[in-house]
Amino acid sequence: MPRPALHQVLATRGSEVIGLWKERVQGKLAPDAMPAIELVDHIPEFVDEILAALRIDAGLPAGGPSPDETSTAAGHGVQRLRLGFSLDSVVREYGALHDAIIATARGAGAELTFRELTVLFEAIVSGIARAVTRYTAQRDAELLRLGNEHFAFIAHELRDPLSSATMAFRLLEAKGALPADSRSVAALERGLRRTSELVDETLQVARAASGIELRRQATTLRDLFEDLQVGATSEAEAREVELRMVVANDQSLSLDIRLLRSALGNLLRNAVKYTAAGSIVEMRGNVVDGRAIFEIEDCCGGLPPGKVEAAFAPFVRLGKSEDGFGLGLAIAKQAADAHGGSIRVQNLPAKGCVFVLDLPISG
Repeated sequence: MPRPALHQVLATRGSEVIGLWKERVQGKLAPDAMPAIELVDHIPEFVDEILAALRIDAGLPAGGPSPDETSTAAGHGVQRLRLGFSLDSVVREYGALHDAIIATARGAGAELTFRELTVLFEAIVSGIARAVTRYTAQRDAELLRLGNEHFAFIAHELRDPLSSATMAFRLLEAKGALPADSRSVAALERGLRRTSELVDETLQVARAASGIELRRQATTLRDLFEDLQVGATSEAEAREVELRMVVANDQSLSLDIRLLRSALGNLLRNAVKYTAAGSIVEMRGNVVDGRAIFEIEDCCGGLPPGKVEAAFAPFVRLGKSEDGFGLGLAIAKQAADAHGGSIRVQNLPAKGCVFVLDLPISG
């Protein structure tokens, strides 16, 4: 009587494989008390996918998808993270499945070929890679979310006493109770203003990076630019900078207006801040192939060496000024990421920079 091939063993003894795997995992890699439905979840489907890979290699109809064609292992990684499994335990689960398949095949009298062992090994490794990738991505996203919630909490807690201190300062100033031309008063005012900016920017960073659902609303390029221009006019006039607006192709957009105003507002304020007096900051907008392209060009003289690569990292200042906290461009990048878009900077040496925000116009 011919010995069965490995794919034949899996086709007829799949439940035996799963039972042996369960014995090797429960109470060792997983708690004894874990419900069987959760413990075994994804494993029968993955065994079927290994069977399909073996059948394909043997020149037979697959009968179903192989491990490289599904998200079974990825879903298993996410589930294991939710259940509190360590990453090491997830990897060892797949090792236990490999051993259970080999033991069941040998118990059935199969004489495993080198090719069958190779296909099995590749399928198990593929499962490990997909499970680990999704596990770590989900874990890192959760850690980032928790970190941002922590920063947001601190910022909210600071906002009320800071507002009270600022109001008290303004009342004293209005009553003439502060010394005129005092360096200490000027330093206090500057400190209150910079602390308020940091709190606001921290809240913006936390919201943009939190992964919450976008609040899309209808708007247009011109409406966005006009709002931004109104907000930046006073500072631009104080610095003798001209603001120009060019809209090439205006149409309705579906975007998170608050996030976008924050992103473009930070880009525009940076442009005005670093542009030489008597120069121009130009806002350009266009809609092409379902994407909204926002460009803000300044006359800052170009970025210093090494700053292009680091431009969108938090706490990186592009110029020599120590004003601000270097969060503006990081906020803009996070808003772009939240929309599934991108942001980049084109350096114009000895002239300036062009910051480009590229977003899909709808979800």
